[in-house]
Amino acid sequence: MRKSEFLEIEKKYNEERARLQGIKTGDLIWDVVSRGGWDSDYHPAVVKSVNVDEAYVDVIDVSRNNEEYRYKSFLTESEIIQKAGFSKEVIDGEREKYGGIIKKLLN
Repeated sequence: MRKSEFLEIEKKYNEERARLQGIKTGDLIWDVVSRGGWDSDYHPAVVKSVNVDEAYVDVIDVSRNNEEYRYKSFLTESEIIQKAGFSKEVIDGEREKYGGIIKKLLN
């Protein structure tokens, strides 16, 4: 492996680690489900815990009967605004809608 390849892998690792460290219990994240072609559905979930070393989050998926899941691939609040075009108002509405679950996890 060339040093430049190693440095690129190290950079991506550090970026993902920082991303996961920025996620907290009670945050909203979105599972992206492809509907074929260019369309996707975005399913909200509330973060229950984050495992930075193993690179996953445990969530309560509010779009699937509040069941618990482990996600390794997802979008954070800032990413869904940037990549999917959600507005801050939509995010705030989701946070209000699932406020009971968020509050329960934070206590």
